[in-house]
Amino acid sequence: MKSMKMNLKKIMEIKKIGKEKLILLVLAGIMLIGASYFENGRSEGQTKIRETEYIGASPEDDYGKIMEEKISNMIEGIKGVSKVSVMVTLKSGNEKVVKEDSEDEASQSKKGSDEEKSNSQKKKTVILENDNGESPYVIKEMYPEVEGIAIMASGIGDSSKKEEIIKMLSALFDVPLHKISVVEID
Repeated sequence: MKSMKMNLKKIMEIKKIGKEKLILLVLAGIMLIGASYFENGRSEGQTKIRETEYIGASPEDDYGKIMEEKISNMIEGIKGVSKVSVMVTLKSGNEKVVKEDSEDEASQSKKGSDEEKSNSQKKKTVILENDNGESPYVIKEMYPEVEGIAIMASGIGDSSKKEEIIKMLSALFDVPLHKISVVEID
C-alpha cells in the first residue's frame, strides 16, 4: 500500500514539471538516441579509405637486437677479441609511411568588387584487403636511428683497437664519437 502511495506521489511530481518541459525532455532523449544511431551507421557504411595514420613499430621488428648481434659478430671477427657484449640504444621505433589519396577542392565567391578564393585538401589512407584482413598500403618504412652504442669485450685493451672500433661504428651508424663506448673486460 505504501509503495502505491509513493508511486502516485512521483507521478504527481512529474505533472508539476509541465507539459512543455516534459515534451522537451522527451525530444532531447530522442535526439540523443538518433545521434548515436547515425554515428554507428557512418562507421558501418565507410569505404575502404580511412584518415591518415602512421603506424608504430610492431613487436616482431626488433631492430635493436638485430643490430646488436651484427655488431657483436663484426667485433668478434677482429683478431684477439672475444666475449663481446653489445648494447644499442635507439632514438625511436620503426615508422611506416602509408599511401594517401588526396582530394583538392577550390571555390570562389564574389561579393560586389571583392573576390574570395578558398582551397581545401582532404587526405585519406589507402587500405588494402588481403587474406589477413585489411591493412594500410605502406610506401616507405623507416628504421629507427641509433643513438648510442656500448661495447664490452676482452682483448681490446689496446687503444688502437678501441679507436678503430669506435671509428667503424661511427661511420656505419652516423653516431657521434662521444656516444660510443668501448670497455675492456676480463
